Amino acid sequence: MLLVDANGGIEKDRTLAEEVMWFCIETLMPRMKNLMVECELKKIEDGVLGYAWSVEDNRDCMIQIDSRLSRDVSRDKFIETVCHEMVHVWQMATNRTKETYHDGHKQLWKCKDGKYRNYGKTAYERQPWETEAYAMEGPLAELFKKYEKK
Repeated sequence: MLLVDANGGIEKDRTLAEEVMWFCIETLMPRMKNLMVECELKKIEDGVLGYAWSVEDNRDCMIQIDSRLSRDVSRDKFIETVCHEMVHVWQMATNRTKETYHDGHKQLWKCKDGKYRNYGKTAYERQPWETEAYAMEGPLAELFKKYEKK
């Protein structure tokens, strides 16, 4: 079962977040049959725009988006940020990343040789899951806007 839900923030942002999340699922994971994604719109401090993590397993994910984003920055940045976090959901749901809690929390990246490696000490902007998400967020957001106009 596919399930998407947004809560918090204002109604138009919840509706837009759900539309973007459905679009990302259809675009990135068209054959996915079992996925739950909850989006929480809330104030996030320290200049962070959003977060994504798995809850129970890699098919049960949570994203948070700063609820002020669509009003304080722009609707386009809101869409782009939801797309960025949905790329992380895609990475988790397809086992490109996985989390482990042995000796503290670690996020691991599946390398070309099929082995998972820890990039926790790598600078944020060079972590492979972030470079991939930043590379995909813009084109995905543009595709959504074209889809939305139809």
